[in-house]
Amino acid sequence: MRHDSHLYDQEDTQLYQTNLYSGTNADIANVELFAGDIDLTIMLGAAIDFRFTASGAVDDLELALYKRRDNDWDDDEIAVWSVTIASDGTEDIYHFTIDPTYGAGHYRFGMASSGGTDTFDMDAQMRRWRNTREIG
Repeated sequence: MRHDSHLYDQEDTQLYQTNLYSGTNADIANVELFAGDIDLTIMLGAAIDFRFTASGAVDDLELALYKRRDNDWDDDEIAVWSVTIASDGTEDIYHFTIDPTYGAGHYRFGMASSGGTDTFDMDAQMRRWRNTREIG
């Protein structure tokens, strides 16, 4: 019998972390900031958890996923996916999976506030995975 399962990296990789979450990255305002490179040239996918808190309840969080064949980012890439997440000013968690349908390559997330009123503190972590098959 075959079972599809995932083999994950041993540890999470920190992609972005502001001071509220003990990091040193800048708070997210209405100018897009980018999280670290996600190398999926060998691994098949990645699970990303975004934990964030807004400074108020006016603006929403905008996330966009960008892709390149290499990690030579030049900031003119077109997003392959984007979402606006409604925020009420309390801590929220958003989960996203980059699965094999996105294809091999390098990825990164752009993050911005939807307006000029609120900023966001962010803790974004990623764990890459690959499929394994067990026969039994």
